[in-house]
Amino acid sequence: MKLIRLNRFAGIALAVLLFVVRVGAQPDAHSIATKLDALRTTLAAELTTELQRTNLSGSYTVVWRAYEDAVIAALEKILPAHFPELTATNFDAGTTGREKNRLADFAIRCGTNVIEVSIKAARGSANPENDMGTFNDHPNRQKLFSDAFTVWVRYDDSSKDAIRCDRVFFDRTWRFVVKSTLVDGVKYRKKDGNMRPKPWTMFDSGETFWKSEADFAAAVKRAEAFRAKEVVNERLQDLSEADQRALYEKLREKFSKPVKP
Repeated sequence: MKLIRLNRFAGIALAVLLFVVRVGAQPDAHSIATKLDALRTTLAAELTTELQRTNLSGSYTVVWRAYEDAVIAALEKILPAHFPELTATNFDAGTTGREKNRLADFAIRCGTNVIEVSIKAARGSANPENDMGTFNDHPNRQKLFSDAFTVWVRYDDSSKDAIRCDRVFFDRTWRFVVKSTLVDGVKYRKKDGNMRPKPWTMFDSGETFWKSEADFAAAVKRAEAFRAKEVVNERLQDLSEADQRALYEKLREKFSKPVKP
């Protein structure tokens, strides 16, 4: 009788342990990101198919929001087919409303690590001008997210009756940033340091300006330093004499210190 009771307790304990392991196990963020990268062409094609099922209406000033919702719904449908380890609990699309309460447009949560998926939409009749993140924002997002991808929706709004999805692109975010012609770094908007996207021709060809993420990060640093110099040169004369003198004294103090051997 004791043996039967012990076997029963052992069976229950094993079932509880297996349940805890199953619930506690989380997909590996690095493995997921690597596979997302490898499947980027496939995912882009499947997203294109999904978004071409329905045309939209309205102004280009608000259509991005509708495409954002459509992309999120498509990702939640497509990703589990390629990633059996991902379930609805791994997806975070925030709370839909006038403004969505979330850090990322769409996030894939893998335990304590989060993969960011930004969603952008732009007309196909001209090269995209969407913001790609500022220099100040870049290091913060690197701390928040283990990897960053972007979905781009290129749409055709030449018809008065409907807005049609032309093509969807999916890739690591850094591969979409264009190179500057002023400095050996990323292109940016001078007023706020917001990085700019590459032209549609490079979207279509799959070309990128950067050999690797490390190459891109170095390009960001070079552009940031160049912009800082530009801002100082342009704004120095706008400072009061007292502020200019204070800046001079601060710089003199810094550079008058002996250089350590």
